[in-house]
Amino acid sequence: MLKPVLCGGEILLDFLSRDAGKGLTGTMVFEKRPGGSIFNVAVGLRRLEIPAALLTKLGGDEFGQGLMNVITDEDISTECLKRDSTLKTTLAFVALNEEGKPEFRFYRDHAADTGLTTSDIEHISPRDYSMYHFGSIALLEKPASDAYLELLGRFQEAKVVTSFDPNVRPSLIADKTTFVQMFDRICSMVDIIKMSDDDLEYVTGLADVTDGLKMIRSTSDTLVLITLGRNGAMVSCKGSCWRVPTFGSVKVVDTTGCGDSFMAAIIAGLLNGGGLASLSTPELTEIVTFANAAATIVGTRYGASNAMPRLREVDKFLSLHQNADEHDGVSG
Repeated sequence: MLKPVLCGGEILLDFLSRDAGKGLTGTMVFEKRPGGSIFNVAVGLRRLEIPAALLTKLGGDEFGQGLMNVITDEDISTECLKRDSTLKTTLAFVALNEEGKPEFRFYRDHAADTGLTTSDIEHISPRDYSMYHFGSIALLEKPASDAYLELLGRFQEAKVVTSFDPNVRPSLIADKTTFVQMFDRICSMVDIIKMSDDDLEYVTGLADVTDGLKMIRSTSDTLVLITLGRNGAMVSCKGSCWRVPTFGSVKVVDTTGCGDSFMAAIIAGLLNGGGLASLSTPELTEIVTFANAAATIVGTRYGASNAMPRLREVDKFLSLHQNADEHDGVSG
């Protein structure tokens, strides 16, 4: 039986714009949806039939109770979940601008997801899990960042696979230099790094993806994945680098959550495939194609965790689109 993936990071409420292309400034109507990058991945994993446990702290407000109901409905393990009645749920407002890029604004006053402590993780044994996936805005504030990074060290020492997605949100980063230093440290430790092309440009200052990849301080065995939106995804592994195209003839309506669905599908593919070390380049390409399909499905829907596809949906999508022109979908 497959051990669960431990997903460490934020759970929050996304308020998504219903006014496409108007950005945060012009949007008049927002719709509430459960979200947060790491929570989206946990939901994505469960819908792809991979067991998942969520490591975070949940607030005691009405929003927190609503999120707890979603966690239960999605059958995500709560063995590492902590609750604090004195803290609040993070709120994120999201809107697509004229270029189709998402704009974000976060409200994190006494936010529960920042309150996880090192004492909250003392009971966690890396051997109980198949992988540790973490990152995103949960790393931007103490004490939560200390807890997630301490756990990274423990998983690395136990030789359990680790996966990192910085999911960069510049509006929340107080000191870019400090953030990049933390980013470099994490990249030198983890087995899998997933980023968007925008993330890569932020941390390296380079717009060219190939040049940016050379700046990532990873080991030779690290799998690095850069999502390129309509251009698919770039893969760097064991000295090789190649692009996997995404799917054409698919109308994208909202990119919120695409990258998280991509990440969940990558993890699912690696675990079902026997692990990163044993995979050939064609097998890894097939996994990334599967992840591109999952991300494209999310792009056709409205929402974050709600939009994560189920395994049968991704399989059906692939059967319909595998041989079509592959260049106009999204990868995350």
